[in-house]
Amino acid sequence: MPSSTLTLDSAILFYPRGGSAQVVRYLLRELDARGWTTRLHAGSLGNPGEPSHGPTFYQGLDLHPYDYNGAHAAFTHGDNPQQATLPFHPSYEDRGHCPDPLFSTVPPTDADHLTRAWTRHLTAHRTAHPDVLHLHHLSHLQTSAHAVYPGVPRVTTLHGTELKLLDGMLDRVRLAKRCATSLTELGHRLHTDNPDRRTEAARIAHSADLSPDDTRLLTETSWHKWTHAPYWTARLRQAAAQAGRLAVVSDHDQRLAQRLLRLDTAPTVIANGVDTERFRPARPDPDQRLEHLRHWLVTDPRGWAPGRPPGSIRYTPADLKRLLDARGHLRPILLWVGRFLDFKRVPVLLRAFAATRARLAPAPVLLMWGGYPGEYEGPHPADLAEELGITDSVFFTGWRGHEELPTGLNCADLMVAPAVDEPFGMVYLEAMACGTPPIATATGGPARTVIRAGPKATGWLVAPDNTRDLADTLATALLDAEERKRRSTNGRAHIQATYSWARTAEHYLAAYDDARTS
Repeated sequence: MPSSTLTLDSAILFYPRGGSAQVVRYLLRELDARGWTTRLHAGSLGNPGEPSHGPTFYQGLDLHPYDYNGAHAAFTHGDNPQQATLPFHPSYEDRGHCPDPLFSTVPPTDADHLTRAWTRHLTAHRTAHPDVLHLHHLSHLQTSAHAVYPGVPRVTTLHGTELKLLDGMLDRVRLAKRCATSLTELGHRLHTDNPDRRTEAARIAHSADLSPDDTRLLTETSWHKWTHAPYWTARLRQAAAQAGRLAVVSDHDQRLAQRLLRLDTAPTVIANGVDTERFRPARPDPDQRLEHLRHWLVTDPRGWAPGRPPGSIRYTPADLKRLLDARGHLRPILLWVGRFLDFKRVPVLLRAFAATRARLAPAPVLLMWGGYPGEYEGPHPADLAEELGITDSVFFTGWRGHEELPTGLNCADLMVAPAVDEPFGMVYLEAMACGTPPIATATGGPARTVIRAGPKATGWLVAPDNTRDLADTLATALLDAEERKRRSTNGRAHIQATYSWARTAEHYLAAYDDARTS
């Protein structure tokens, strides 16, 4: 590691929303505590006090925010937010009608405008003589940093979502070629406004002799959102060449990055850390748990229905009685945490929960913690819960601050999130740190961080996209309180020994040193 404290500039395009913002915040706080001089360039949206507001989220850090409010206002007035003076960033996920569309929707002219805007921001706010530059995610940000920080050693962390997008773009480029057509033509023929799109897709699939998986991808893709996939594939690979030392958060992403980005050298794996002081076992008694649930569901409701604002899903004191069994005791609580994105596999969870609920007495309840306001892929979980007839046992808390999450985890008997190929999955570690055993799939980051069996088991891993396996595992875990207690104790010890932020910071210090001396 470096022999002395140094100066670090860091940058992330996005306003605070997902796990990468937590990584940036915790890492910089750790470096500041060690005497480093740090400066952060990050997106900001909203007003003081809101979780998306950069100065609120990154309080205490030397933040120079990139303000997306103007671009967001342009979007609400029907203008293109990628053409605003400070244009809105695109997204790695399809979030529907929103100011941050898929990168593959954004044409090259708008991409150039995005790059110039960030170049101006970095030029105006960079540290005079930084020793290291740390960038987060792959995007046009690397091109801007390449121009603004010539000769400055740099490290880029890939958080996994950019790799999912790149994989998706390559799959669709390949499929268009297989169908002997272009992405633009598919966007026209299979536009979501076309009432005959499924018939047309079946015709194309038959003509190209597609496999069932390719036929499904052809039919389900909103092709007009992937028109510029070839351009952004090239841009992300260019960004990787300008990124300096690459770091990824899991072994899975290391392999994926090397393949998708055509890297000669494998990126360094640096797992994210956990705030083991904030996330620690603190089991409230049943009355305290009920009061926390009352706050999240009745006093301060933030659940939201499709097209409605936070708080549109709200509960009454009478609804809280559904949390109790026939004897007046709290039913077992399952906690899901995350965003309503496709790879999170919320429908798999809800169907497995419906099956588990029918098998156990008392039946568990499911607390849905998260869902960024207005963002969901596929059916909205509230609609699907109603379709499955389980709304009496599924409760939506909405998007809440990270400060409340330790209490949420400590109120739960199990944390369950069957995401497939989760890039890292910090919440699984945070659950273990709180002594709440997680149930995950044997894919992505959790396959490495959750110990599924043996004397040191910390949680359970199930087959991906397997509703029956998940339901069986839920029932097994809920019926065995002693096994949950054993895995709870193991999980806390495992996190303390392996995933503290102090340990993660040491790995980044080594990466900075490598970047400076290579």
